[in-house]
Amino acid sequence: MPTLQAKSDNFNQFITLIYSFIFGLVSFAVLSIAIDSVYYGKLSFTVNGQPFRDIGHIISTLFDPATLATVRSYGDIVITPLNNLKYNLNVENLAEHGLHPRYTHFAVNLPLLYGPLFLFGFLYIPNAIVKAKGDPNAHLFYVLLSVLLSGLIGLSLIPHQEARFLCPLLVPLVLIYTWKQPKIPGFFWVIWILFNIITTYVFSVIHQGGIVPAMDFLQRQTTNVHDCSILDSGDLTCLVSPSNLTSVTDNTFNVTTNFIFYKTYMPPRHLLVIPKENGENHINLFDYSSRLDEAIAKLDESPGVILRRHTTGKPEIDFAKSNVEDSYERTLFVVPSFVPLPRLQNRRYLLMATYSPHVGFDDMNQMFERATETNSPESQMNLSVFLILSEKEDV
Repeated sequence: MPTLQAKSDNFNQFITLIYSFIFGLVSFAVLSIAIDSVYYGKLSFTVNGQPFRDIGHIISTLFDPATLATVRSYGDIVITPLNNLKYNLNVENLAEHGLHPRYTHFAVNLPLLYGPLFLFGFLYIPNAIVKAKGDPNAHLFYVLLSVLLSGLIGLSLIPHQEARFLCPLLVPLVLIYTWKQPKIPGFFWVIWILFNIITTYVFSVIHQGGIVPAMDFLQRQTTNVHDCSILDSGDLTCLVSPSNLTSVTDNTFNVTTNFIFYKTYMPPRHLLVIPKENGENHINLFDYSSRLDEAIAKLDESPGVILRRHTTGKPEIDFAKSNVEDSYERTLFVVPSFVPLPRLQNRRYLLMATYSPHVGFDDMNQMFERATETNSPESQMNLSVFLILSEKEDV
């Protein structure tokens, strides 16, 4: 039986650990809040009434008590975890990214991320609990189990559920499955290797697979615009030189190309390879995610190009007269094929390019519905690029 003195020593040790934990937690929280507040421009510090010059000035101030006493702060603090929680508790915010059933993480995302590790790991939990009984390191196992379950349940309470949110659960899941297992079964490794080969292909080729080739097409549509001339219709026609990545050479017209993306992941802008000195050739990229109303509003305000017959083999692009004096504009709409094209007033669509395969797993329900309506599943696995046209023709 432990003595009264031993119990007292254990209690004192526990209190010391708690104080150390609280001190470390509060110190780290204050430092993180200060860094976030300064980074987001909400909070500023001065010393002797002047802003800090550089990191060296900050460090020297910390070790100079007299100077440290003159430090003052101005503005508001930013508590990032609290802002994250407030944002994710607002369903209207999450609706912009997509809403999912509460069981999506457990029934879809965990199997999608970890495949056999998810199945074998969760089936092994009862055996691991039995093995943990009487183990001096059992507390470590229960910490891992608590991290896994609390993370999964907590994230499942939020209706927007993406598989990447569960990536931090990999470590506890691996450690739970390997708990007191001297050897992992051979058939697990076979399934694991096959699973990773398949998912590597799916997520590197099929999932959002049209984005990169579409960006390459758009880059070729905007590189080195030159030799522009005004057509009889009032539109502007120019040549492009995809092989020349230098800035505009002899274009004296003010031209703008708008790229409007809808229902895709964030397009990688760097693939457009826009030169720093691009003359009068302006490029705007609008990423509307799932915000259809905003995308339609932008399409409606975009002037349509007059359809005409182009010279074969000549890399021409046309611009419509914009509302700005002596300026010309064209708009390209990038959208998955399963999305019905919005109706525009006095505007039409001209299909410029299609890239396949392209599947957005966030919108599988819409893709299946569209595939059922058209009786053509393969036609819904594309990413399309449309040029916005006016109702007029010059053919």
